[in-house]
Amino acid sequence: MLSIQLENVVRRNAENTERIMRNAIGYVVSNNALGTVVQSTFDNSTSGGITKLISGVLVPTARSAVRDLDSTNDLAFLRIATRKFEYLVAPEKEFTIVVMQ
Repeated sequence: MLSIQLENVVRRNAENTERIMRNAIGYVVSNNALGTVVQSTFDNSTSGGITKLISGVLVPTARSAVRDLDSTNDLAFLRIATRKFEYLVAPEKEFTIVVMQ
């Protein structure tokens, strides 16, 4: 079920995905319910760290901040810029996609 939903999202956003992946270092797709990595271009340790920190800590915090401002709204996309990298985060209902540039 999760893989079908993921394929639908990728197909719907194929043009944007191709544009983003040209400059990307890699990506991680994680299962929100289990907190596990579904697919990744990184090694297991890196993928797990990205999933734990971004999907487990930053996304819920950002989602909470958005809901505090407007309870009828939800987090659609999160962009995190650091000195070395930029993280593009797309939290969906059942999975989260993190692209690292």
